[in-house]
Amino acid sequence: MQAYSFSIDDNPFRVLHAGYRSSAAEIADLVEDAELDGNVDESTLLKAQQILVTPRTRLSSEVSWLPELSQLQISKVLELLSSADAQSILQAIDHFPELAKANIAAHLCGRKSATIDVVAVLARTWDEIDSAPILAFLNGNRRHAGFPNLEQAQLRDALDELRRLHAVASAVYVWSTDAPGELMNEIVERELERNSDGSFLSLLVQNYDSNSELALSSISEEFKHNIDIAKTAPKDLQSHVQKLSQLLTDWDEINQPVQLYEQSRGHEEARSKQIYENIRELCLTLANEKGRYSEALELSEALLRTFPELESVAESLKEDISALESLAEQKKISDQLDPLIDACEKAKRDLPNIRKALRSDGFSPRGQGVVTNLVNKYNAAKSSLEDPSVAILVVRDLALHINNELKDSETAFRLIDGLLGSLSSHGRKTADIVDKLKDERSVLHKNWKMAEFERQSGNLGAMVKIIDEMLVYAGTKDKAELQQLKSKIQRRQTGKKIKYVIYASIAAFVGYLILSEEFNSPSSRTTYRPPTTGGSSLPVPPAATNSYQEDMPPIGSGRTLTRNQVRYCVFQGDRLDYIRPLTTTNNQIDRFNLLVDDFNRRCSSFRYTSGVLQAVEREAAARSSILQTEARRIVSSW
Repeated sequence: MQAYSFSIDDNPFRVLHAGYRSSAAEIADLVEDAELDGNVDESTLLKAQQILVTPRTRLSSEVSWLPELSQLQISKVLELLSSADAQSILQAIDHFPELAKANIAAHLCGRKSATIDVVAVLARTWDEIDSAPILAFLNGNRRHAGFPNLEQAQLRDALDELRRLHAVASAVYVWSTDAPGELMNEIVERELERNSDGSFLSLLVQNYDSNSELALSSISEEFKHNIDIAKTAPKDLQSHVQKLSQLLTDWDEINQPVQLYEQSRGHEEARSKQIYENIRELCLTLANEKGRYSEALELSEALLRTFPELESVAESLKEDISALESLAEQKKISDQLDPLIDACEKAKRDLPNIRKALRSDGFSPRGQGVVTNLVNKYNAAKSSLEDPSVAILVVRDLALHINNELKDSETAFRLIDGLLGSLSSHGRKTADIVDKLKDERSVLHKNWKMAEFERQSGNLGAMVKIIDEMLVYAGTKDKAELQQLKSKIQRRQTGKKIKYVIYASIAAFVGYLILSEEFNSPSSRTTYRPPTTGGSSLPVPPAATNSYQEDMPPIGSGRTLTRNQVRYCVFQGDRLDYIRPLTTTNNQIDRFNLLVDDFNRRCSSFRYTSGVLQAVEREAAARSSILQTEARRIVSSW
């Protein structure tokens, strides 16, 4: 930090008690008088004399003294400077000539007894200084004292140097306060509003920035140290993230005024830009290579808070933050779901035990083994997730796997029934999924009991009992058909006629006997996948489009689909849902099943860019009537 201190007390005119009209001979006499007084050492007196009698060096003392003031005014000023506070002095000199006023304000800065108002007076005064009356004043007094006249260029150069010295003194004052960055920021904001092109402000910012070099260099070294460690994603990564966030705050407390001034000139402060680039590179490493999205998000938010003046990077940071918020939330959900997913995978490999446990204890933590582990993990995930339906979908996926892949409708039914039991006091977030689970429970129960019904063919009492059991979970339409079937069986209790009527009834009920219609549908065969967090770069939300083009995805799973391919999967899924109730003949059912099989091979499991699926689902909702029309057209072509 510069140690320069501007002081009127050190001016040769003040040291020798000389005036602007003092000749060389009078100055010599003043030196002798001062030597006799003994208040100032001889070397200082002789140096002051040499400055004042040499025309070239005299000029700097003339402009930095109190030009255009009378001797009485000078005496009052010196008295005020020795006793009054800054505010009183500013009031007393308000009507003074501009250069004398500027020197007094700089003197207050130099002795570190200034205020922000003193700096403001100094900046405003320099905007108003007119060199013409100053030149006339100095040359008039020089002629009287016997010194050569000044040229305009000489005075201009001397004033430029004096303005620089005043800026240095002001910066020294700012750095002497408890919060230099805060004070300087207020000065810059005030002056930019008053006169953004003021020459004094530019010099003040330069000197403030120069004085901040030592502190900023120290912070820069700490940045480098913590960034290098954080890139390895150590166990104590969070502590380094917090340290970097604090360093950004420390940096901004000092450098903010410079950033603000540079922004007003249409520039970006170079050192802050470099700090930003180094930390954003760390964010990319943490997100893309280490999967530490929450830490990358925390740093990105700290960058945006710290460097809003870096306009070229603000929008990029906002996009980073949006993407990282999504990724961090997905990873949070994934971490909370992992234990439940692991429990479901174990259950898939242990069907006999899960079947036995569900039959004996139901879907509860009372027993032991695989179901108990599953229920405990399910309850933990449901209570920790903001949206409990995610945990429900994971267990639902297990039930669909048991039904579709392992062909065990009874176990799948007991699992879904247990899920519904856990949601007896469901809230708004799970209301929709409860209705869906009830529908699926009904289908699973039908699948299970219809197999028993077929095995009991000819045993009319057992068949009626099974129908009664099916009525407990059947939907409204199914209940009507089951009641009709039950009545037919009960009316015909004797002979061959009974056998033929029953078989005829079963044939008439073939639409009801499609064992896995619902679970071969796109919505049922599309199993839940927890959010993925892979990727080599921070994703950017897709741009909106007015096109409804659909591209059929290739066969396979786990692929990252384009927006048009996602649109095909969503639209085709809705079309299939609309087609299902329209199929009545065997030929139509066969064709429908072929469409479902093709759909599942292309759309059962895929990845997509953040925001795409939600946007396409909104498109599908808006085009529901069109998709229904297309569904009817497809069926009519069969």
